[in-house]
This record gives sequence, structure tokens and C-alpha cells, in this order.
Amino acid sequence: MTETAAENFYLGGNHAPVAEEVSTSQLAVTGALPSELNGRYLRIGPNPRGQVDPATYHWFSGAGMVHGIRLREGRAEWYRSRFVESEGHTPNTNVLAHGGRILALVEAGQPPVEIAPDLARMAVWNCDGTLGRGFTAHPRTDPVTGDMHAITYNPKLAAARYVVLDGDGKAKHTSDIDLDDGPMIHDMALTETRVVVLDLPVTLAAGMRRAKAGEPVSNLPYVWDDQHPARVGILPVGGTAEQIRWIEVPRCFVFHVLNAHDNPDGSLTLDVIRYDEVFLRDLHGPGGSVPALVRWTINPATGTVNEHVIGDYSVEFPRINSTLVGRPHRYGWFAGVGAHGLEITDDVERSHTNAGLETGPLVKVDTVTGTSQIHHYGPGRVTMEPAFVPRRNAEGEDDGWILSVVHDANTNLAELVVVDAADINAGPIARVHLPQRIPFGFHGNWIPDTEIVQGSPTSLC
Repeated sequence: MTETAAENFYLGGNHAPVAEEVSTSQLAVTGALPSELNGRYLRIGPNPRGQVDPATYHWFSGAGMVHGIRLREGRAEWYRSRFVESEGHTPNTNVLAHGGRILALVEAGQPPVEIAPDLARMAVWNCDGTLGRGFTAHPRTDPVTGDMHAITYNPKLAAARYVVLDGDGKAKHTSDIDLDDGPMIHDMALTETRVVVLDLPVTLAAGMRRAKAGEPVSNLPYVWDDQHPARVGILPVGGTAEQIRWIEVPRCFVFHVLNAHDNPDGSLTLDVIRYDEVFLRDLHGPGGSVPALVRWTINPATGTVNEHVIGDYSVEFPRINSTLVGRPHRYGWFAGVGAHGLEITDDVERSHTNAGLETGPLVKVDTVTGTSQIHHYGPGRVTMEPAFVPRRNAEGEDDGWILSVVHDANTNLAELVVVDAADINAGPIARVHLPQRIPFGFHGNWIPDTEIVQGSPTSLC
């Protein structure tokens, strides 16, 4: 990037893009990789190509680059990085597997891009036209039924859409949901019986008003909207817009949901990462307030919400054991926010920070006791989003490993680090040394070989 990149937090340091695609099979490993880890760790994030204007560049808008590390039988076989692009479409937000396909995802009107397991081929996948008006960065897959649920939105339309894909990736249900102002809907929540729609005060309408008034906006014109309500919509799994029950929630914005589940009394529990505001002071990314893990207990019968903060540290990029999606959970793993993990105390005014979003240590939160454990990767070393991988024949919710990309500012290189999910205070089990840095981005997932359908005539495998 140019010298003026310093004017934009999200173009400097390890947010700055890398210029070249890289392939290597020469990967050193410190420690011993678990032999059960047969698959690919894939991570994606924005990586602008060419010159961008620091005055208008928004972190969420950069071209996508996917980074892959192939593990097999205790070996690290390769690392590859590739720009994600098909038919001029470059998703940059999430990468996961469903229906035997590896899919790169983005929200706001664009369909997924399918990626071959070796990252060599890519093609738009729109589920026989069902996803022609776009998908989401954060679908939720029911671990029992295998159905993938999504709340999609498109800036060109005045409606969101609830979509359900079956375990083979075929559409089985859609329902349009009319919404005012064009809200940003980054995530959603799923329980065994209900779907939760997030309708919160970051909107396209507010960005258009700001631009019309001659005020600064980025190239992603979603901003904080003082005129838009903060509410969630609850509808039955497989339901329609006519069945939604709208309930007001504390005024905030939520990018990410940890999990949700039904309660015996008919209420539901929803654990979210809450920001008091975003895109108000920082128009280039999610800086402006300090995120915190909070629990909402929502009673649809009375329309009431009870909120309390869980844990002692500011966190983002929440993950659980995915076999518990929509079911009661105890543990969550997170990237701590700030170089050392920012403790939430009365001295922290959460709604006032001028810093952009920076991650730090790995944080494990026990949502039952409210206690936190911290794993520091060492001076100048910070984690990106963790991914939980269960052991074969796991005996407990946290019986498995945490895999995450760690940036080392001392060497300006990245590592894939494996730690024990049950005992994150122990040292790393293994460190895969990568040949370049991986810019701070959004999401990564472990995709075992068993989730990829080899030789499928309907996929790139």
C-alpha cells in the first residue's frame, strides 16, 4: 500500500494486504500435530488488489483471499493462498463446507463461490438459482437435521429472506421478510425450534442520508442509525414472515452470535457479542466501542429481555462446539480484543474508544460460572478467530482442539497453532510455521476430509 495507508487503520500493520498468491509444501512444525486432524484449515479475509483510497476504504469491502493449510496423518502437507474470484465476484468473509462443497461466503446480495479442495478452481454456486439474490456470511447448521438456516439480505431490496438448505445443499424453504431502512444483518441465531432475526440500528438508509448531507461515508455505506429500532424477530424453524414475533432489545449492534437455545419455560437464551455502537465514529471498520459477551434471556410471551454480561474480558469471533448449535452450551472460545485482552471493569467506558478492532489472546469462557481462562501466545503474538475441533469419540463438550492462525509481529509471519481446548493454559500442542503473514481478516474453519464429497458431479471436487 501507499504511505497514505497510515490514514486508515485497516490498511496498516497486519491489516495491510499481501500482494502475491503463495504455494509451498515446505512447512516446518514445532511439536506434534494430532494424527486425527485430516483435512484443511481454511481462513478468509479482505485483501485489496491494487490501489485503494484510504479516505473511503472500508475493511469489509476488500477483495477476498483464502488461505489454506492441509493436514494429514500428523503432517502439514501444504500452505496455499488464493484470491477468491469468480465471474467478478470476490467473497471475503467466511469459508466453510456444506453438502460436500467448500463455499466462500459474503453477505449483502452476492451468492457463494465454491472452491475446489486444492484451491485451484472456483465457480459461483447459487443453489439452482435460490441464492441468486445473495446469501449470508453466517448460516447456522442444525447438528441433528443437517439443515443449514440463513437470513440473507440485499441492499437493492426492501426485504430479507429466510432460507433453509438441506444437508445435500438443496433449497427446501424460503420466506421473505419486509424490513425498513435496509439493516445490516451479519449473523442470525438458531435453536431447536426457532430462528432469530437481528434487526439492529446499522442501516443503508442512514448511510444514504449521511452522503446526501455531504458528510463523510466509506465505500460500504452502512452507518449507525439513530432512527432505526433495535429488535429481534423470532419465528418457528421453517416458518414464514407472518409468524415473526418482534421484540425490542437493548440498543446496540451485534456482528456475531455465540449460540442460542430454548428454555423449558418457553423463553430462549441468546449469547451475543454486543457493541454499544459501530460505524458512528469509525466509518472504516468496527472500532468505536469495546465488544462484550452478553446473555439475553428473551421471553416471547411477555416481550421482555433480560441482559447480563458474561466473563471479565472483551472478546470477539465467538465459537462453540458445533455439535451444540441450537442446544444448551457451557463453553465458548474467543479472540480477546486488545493486545493483552481488555478486562471489562467499571473503569472501562465501553462506548468510547478510537482504536480499530485488534485481537489479542485466546479466551475460553465458562458461561455457567462466568469465569474466563486466557492463553497468551507470547509477546507480539495475537490470535485470530479460534475454531473448535472435537476429538474422535469425545467425552465432553470441550474434549478437542482449538486451531487458530496466530500473527507474530516479531517475525511478521503467521503460524497455525493447535492447543488443547479443555486446557488452554497449557502450551501449544503444535505450531505450523507458515511462509508469510496472513492479514487480519474475518473467519476460518476446520474442514475435515469427511465433509468433502470427492468426485461429485455437482461440485468442483
